[in-house]
Amino acid sequence: MKQRGPLPRFSDVHIRGALELIQKYGEVSRKQLTEELGVGEGSIRTILDKLKKEKLITSTRGGHSLTEKGKRALGKPSQFVRIDAGPLTVGNVDVATIVKGAAGMIRQGVEQRDAAIKIGADGATVLIFRGGKIQFPDGYSKIDGRVVDEFKRLGAREGDVIVIGTGEDAAKAEAGARAAASTIPKKA
Repeated sequence: MKQRGPLPRFSDVHIRGALELIQKYGEVSRKQLTEELGVGEGSIRTILDKLKKEKLITSTRGGHSLTEKGKRALGKPSQFVRIDAGPLTVGNVDVATIVKGAAGMIRQGVEQRDAAIKIGADGATVLIFRGGKIQFPDGYSKIDGRVVDEFKRLGAREGDVIVIGTGEDAAKAEAGARAAASTIPKKA
């Protein structure tokens, strides 16, 4: 049987983002999810239907909220913070996150950049906190001190990976950071 209508324009990154937004606000509308995740209303409807089917959320006229099962499935939400990474990135807006203890899992950062672009961001920059310095995976560490201070403020520590998603708006930049971070294997 042939599928009708357009293909969905979202990924697991958007599903996780929806769960985190629902947790953050307690109850959230479909319109708010559409705006904050930067995907179309049809995609949000599909995401919400999937989450309801899996009994991760409940929906009322007032909005959508997590069930106990949804809270357990979500676990600890990731932190994504809008920053100004200056010349480290190529987009208008930068959103960063930290992947704890994963420095040994990064090769060049190309896989992370590609994942960000695939989801619609302009790119992703991967940095590693190693030897007391924040540096690129190849060891180059000439990074603006203001940016280094920003990452330390976010809680970056020795052995952490800093992922910066960049895009034309905050939704695309965050989606890029989420997609890039999701490619990094978690420390065993």
